Formats: sequence, structure tokens, C-alpha cells
Amino acid sequence: LAALEQEFGGNIDESRLAAIYTVRELVDAVRESARPLTPTAKLSTGWQAIFAEESRDPDVLALGRERKFSAAVLFLIFRLIQLVARDLFHLKVSGLDKLPAQGPFILCPNHQSFIDPFLVGSLMRWTVFREMFSVGTSEIFGSGLMRRVARFLRIIIVDPDSNLIPAMRAGAYGLRRGRVLMLFPEGERTIDGAPKVFKKGAAILASHLRVPLVPVAIAGAYQVWPRGKRFFVGLYPVKLAFGDPIFPAPGWHSDEEEYAQITAELARRVLDMWTRLELDDRATKGEAAY
Repeated sequence: LAALEQEFGGNIDESRLAAIYTVRELVDAVRESARPLTPTAKLSTGWQAIFAEESRDPDVLALGRERKFSAAVLFLIFRLIQLVARDLFHLKVSGLDKLPAQGPFILCPNHQSFIDPFLVGSLMRWTVFREMFSVGTSEIFGSGLMRRVARFLRIIIVDPDSNLIPAMRAGAYGLRRGRVLMLFPEGERTIDGAPKVFKKGAAILASHLRVPLVPVAIAGAYQVWPRGKRFFVGLYPVKLAFGDPIFPAPGWHSDEEEYAQITAELARRVLDMWTRLELDDRATKGEAAY
């Protein structure tokens, strides 16, 4: 009976059980007692079921294993990237002290350029860096050398033409194991430098797994390597700002209302930080002109 009630979402009053004599009558009674799910409830239940089924992708399962040596090598490489970025792009950073000491949490930067994940990753302390992973498209990392690079960088490859369930399931798998997910909420690079509409994937993960989101604003990377260009187009000052973590509100149920609220708050904070970085950049240019 409990299994049937869970399957159909019903709850039979005990007084009705005395009048039930067959399995068919029992199933019908459970169905009748079930309240029709609203579209929001159906979506929430759907994500619960998706996250309950863990991925079988070997690259995803590898997130459960420690990689101390390769992570240490990668950490040194990213530290070198930071030194180069500070020299070439006069990299300036604020708010790093707001990062949680360790995972699980989700880093949520606006997406300006191919160099974004390298800039963000190069700034992480060791306790965070060693737990980091991200999701990448098969258009870039689908085969050959790039696929091996993706595995080394702990990038989970997904097909952009298929649904997003494998990517979401991969994110949930890593977060459950204390990892740190770098996820760009826009889902693509900006076409003009400004943050675009945030998708709700990060909010869904945060809501169901009850992990914080860390807003990150990037400014200047678009001018270094804009969308549509094959490589760097010039040297330009780059700035990053990290904001206070956003925690799912206690007592909330994972539903469309919560997804929307978290997404809106995340987008607002990233846009506010990005705007301040842009204004600071313009003020610096104005002072240099005199």
C-alpha cells in the first residue's frame, strides 16, 4: 500500500480499506485519492527523480575519486596562468574572502570569453581548486586531444543538441560528493560584453541539493577575446568580483517559485557587481585621459 501511495501520490483513509477486496480495487482507490499535480509540482517531482538516478558516465563517476597528483600539477599550471594574467591583463580581484572554505557550492560567473574559466580557476585556493569541476560542450571537447584535455581539467562533456538532463545529473553527482561546480548561468558567451538572461539550472541544483551559489562578475575578458574571434584581439584590463554566497531559504520547497527567486537574485547580484566593475573601469580611463 505504501508503495502504491508513493507511486500515485495518494493517501487512502483507513476506513475505506475494509471495503477493498482486490488489487484492482486497491489501485483504483489510491488513484482516486491522489490529488492532481500542478505543473509546478510535476516539474519539482521530475527533478527529484532525475537527481535520484545517478549518472553512469565514467567521466562523471570519476568525480568520486581523489586525484591528488594531477590536481596538484593542474593547480601549479593555473597559478602560472594567474601570474601571466596579472601581468598581461593587469588582473584585479575583489571579494575572494567571501568564498566558502570548501565545497559543496556552485561558482556562477557571467560568461564573457573562453578565458573565463581559467581566470576564475586560477584564483581558487587549494582546498577549493582540488574539488572543482565543470560542464563543457561536445562541440569543443568532443574528441581527440580536446577530450583528453577535458578529462584532465575535470570537464564533463555533454551534447548541446540533446536535453540537459545528463549535465544536471553530473552536477548533482559532484555536489553530493562535496565538489565545487563552476557553472555559467547564461549558458553561452555574451555577444557584447554585458550579462544576458540567466537560465535556471544553477538554481535548480542549489534548491534540490541545498548548496550555496557564489555570484562572480567578470569585466574586460570580452575585450580580450570576444565571441566570434579565433583568438585574442588585444590586451585589456580584466577585473573579477566575488559576491556573498546565496543560500536557498530554509523551509522552502524545491519548485518553480524558488527556482525563479534564486535565479533573479543571482542575476541581480552579478549584474550589480559587473556594473560597478565597468563604472570603475571608465573612471580609471577618465583619470588617465587627464
